[in-house]
Amino acid sequence: GNRVRLEQVLINLFQNALEALDGRDGARVEVLVEEKDDGVVLNVSDNGPGIPPAILKSLFTPFNTSKEKGLGLGLVISKDIVADYGGRIEVASGAEGTRFTIHLAKAA
Repeated sequence: GNRVRLEQVLINLFQNALEALDGRDGARVEVLVEEKDDGVVLNVSDNGPGIPPAILKSLFTPFNTSKEKGLGLGLVISKDIVADYGGRIEVASGAEGTRFTIHLAKAA
């Protein structure tokens, strides 16, 4: 069941990226995984319009969404799942796109 939970985090990040890119010419989603001494860093980046600052500052707050059909829970749940693994999730966003970075410790 543990792998499924991490897959859910990735599915959520991919879905958000694809929605941000909807109809955009030259749309791109990039995934980068790097092994570090103390764990793994996973980046999911897109070249979408970025997240508005008002949404960004409370991005991991329940029911905070800019989507018509969104509940605003996907990133909240994702953050909790990553935290359950002893990790953390960060976001950087601007006019050139958005990058989510997940830091996970190596499995024992």
